[in-house]
Amino acid sequence: MPDNWDRGIFLGNGCLGTIFWVNDKGAFNFEVSRGDLYDHRNDIDGKAVLYYNNRLPNGHFELKLGGDKPAGSMRLNLWDAEATGKIKGGGNEYSLRCFTVADRNVIILEVTGDANHEIKWVPDTAKSTRKNPPKGYLPYPAQIIKHQGDISVSIQEMPSDNQYNTSGLLEGQYATAWSKQVQGNKTTYYISMGLSYSGRTADAEAVNLIRKAKKSGISVLQDVHRKWWHDYYPKSFISVPDGAMESFYWIQMYKMGSASRKGGPILDLMGPWFRPTVWPAIWWNLNIQLAYWPFYMSNHLDEAEPLARTVWDDRYNLGKNAIPYQSDSYAIGRATGPNGRTLVGSEVGNLPWVMHNLWMYYRSTMDDRYLKEQLFPLMKGSFNYLRHILIVAPDGALSLPKTASPEYTDGVENSNYTLACLRWLANTLIIADDRLKLNDPIVKDCRQTLDRLTPYEIEDKTGFMVGKNMPFVKSHRHWSHLFMIYPFHEYTWNNPTHAPLIKKSLENWISMPEAFAGYSWLGAASILEAGGRGDEALGFLRTFLKKSPQANTLYREGSPVIETPLAYGRTLQEMLMTSYGDTIRVFPGAPSVWENISFADLRAEGAFLVSARRKAGKTAFIVIESLKGEPCIIKTGFQEPVKATNTKPGTIVDLGKGTVRITLKKGEHILLYTGEHIPDTDIRPVELTGQQVSWGERKP
Repeated sequence: MPDNWDRGIFLGNGCLGTIFWVNDKGAFNFEVSRGDLYDHRNDIDGKAVLYYNNRLPNGHFELKLGGDKPAGSMRLNLWDAEATGKIKGGGNEYSLRCFTVADRNVIILEVTGDANHEIKWVPDTAKSTRKNPPKGYLPYPAQIIKHQGDISVSIQEMPSDNQYNTSGLLEGQYATAWSKQVQGNKTTYYISMGLSYSGRTADAEAVNLIRKAKKSGISVLQDVHRKWWHDYYPKSFISVPDGAMESFYWIQMYKMGSASRKGGPILDLMGPWFRPTVWPAIWWNLNIQLAYWPFYMSNHLDEAEPLARTVWDDRYNLGKNAIPYQSDSYAIGRATGPNGRTLVGSEVGNLPWVMHNLWMYYRSTMDDRYLKEQLFPLMKGSFNYLRHILIVAPDGALSLPKTASPEYTDGVENSNYTLACLRWLANTLIIADDRLKLNDPIVKDCRQTLDRLTPYEIEDKTGFMVGKNMPFVKSHRHWSHLFMIYPFHEYTWNNPTHAPLIKKSLENWISMPEAFAGYSWLGAASILEAGGRGDEALGFLRTFLKKSPQANTLYREGSPVIETPLAYGRTLQEMLMTSYGDTIRVFPGAPSVWENISFADLRAEGAFLVSARRKAGKTAFIVIESLKGEPCIIKTGFQEPVKATNTKPGTIVDLGKGTVRITLKKGEHILLYTGEHIPDTDIRPVELTGQQVSWGERKP
């Protein structure tokens, strides 16, 4: 039985979610929350921003089955995205089933057995859970429970803060509604949640959702729900011989679909599963970026859409953040609510790092309209902010004032983190302008900045420094001073002048692991994978699984932080395939002990779907499908001459050392292989031969 949040079963649809466990009173504790449930009493020009515009708690249901603490077992079925259980309590036996409907904000809870059980709604106080609130900070008024026929609704009013919003137009409301339906020995609870801001229509929304759900009936809701999930999972596939790593990966795919959906709220540190936290907001110096990293390669771009949409929708506030450069600049600080408003402070590289995420989103789709109309203007504004704060030295060189290296220092001249972000942004703007044929004046500024920008701060003994006169000398969880290595790949292992510096810098960082967090092991693994050092990377992944996740694969560092287990998904993906610098690499960081691996439809930059199988330690075949007809260079890993099927003259050009250039039209695919015979291209799960401790089990 799950007996706390760390073991709780979590369900969600990208907005509404529940996580439940048996509490110390012997009742099932069903937390109900929405990922967009925020306190909107701000602008305050950045003052007290850590308490206003924060995530708010909502409340939970307590399901009491009678007797002492119930005994039994629960199972989360990833394929159907529903939880089931066989429970004994109070001398009776019960069956439980619960799912959050995929296409509407309704939770279904079925209790089969003795109808003599109780359910109770326990509302929370609507206030930020951060410590030490500012003077004058007050919670919203208490929730009020009303009844509309057979539907109960708990209403939380969100009046405006008249100190800042005197018009009264910014009032809001959220509401939780529930109703039960008894058929024989089965009791079905319909639970919904509405949110209106501005406006006071949440109660009507929640009640209407219940009425429509009851009218549709459980069978219809279940079919719609399962169809969404059954369509979701096959968009890509990974199978590795380590049972723990494979099952952990698939739970992250489930978590992604549960926590983020097209049209839904941006993914903050908790997703739709609230727990009292000191970080009830969106953090932009690592968390949001890592959370969305696995979405792109796993071919779940619809679920990645909230980040791209939210950043674009928030551009007015990103401009306000950039004061006094708001006329042409965008910026963001460490933490915000969904509107992006905050003081920037010294972490000026955060928005450029988000731009890198959105560039991966673009490169996965090659949607030039998105690049032209949204991403290019955002990158320009982000670059302009950094350009404005540069300092001109007497010799004409450009350097940075004191800026942060998250979270090593809040201020050092020529922070390598900020320099790496600026270099990546300037180079990418040039690439984007060339792609779009815009001849935008920003390109001249980018070239001049790159020509005059001070070099990275490097020390002979330890490699890349944190910044000017600041070597990396103390344990730190964030590898922000190494961003030119990863994720930007400006410095690469295959460059003979770069490799020694990468090795020295990485070894210096990982030689002091005392302050490492879960994502530290993942960052180290990703750097090693890019250098083909898969065996070492595997060791770091195993350390991560041993030290970091909770039993249900959620993660916290005191408080919940969702990004780290999700980032594991990207690290595992990059063992099997990477794509940067216009080259796709197959099995670049596969450990030698993983002789058999298979994957299907991993999405590479350039809008390609790539499938491959590794057999007996060698690449057996690669299948590439082009979605947009872009140029393709692929490093296959084949040791023998590369062969291909269904090719026309010029389709494939051998570049040597197992690397080929392929020309495919939109919708075309090609099979690459070696040897005399065309291989069987079925993709199937590989035999589990490695670590068997698992978070789940395979089903045929």
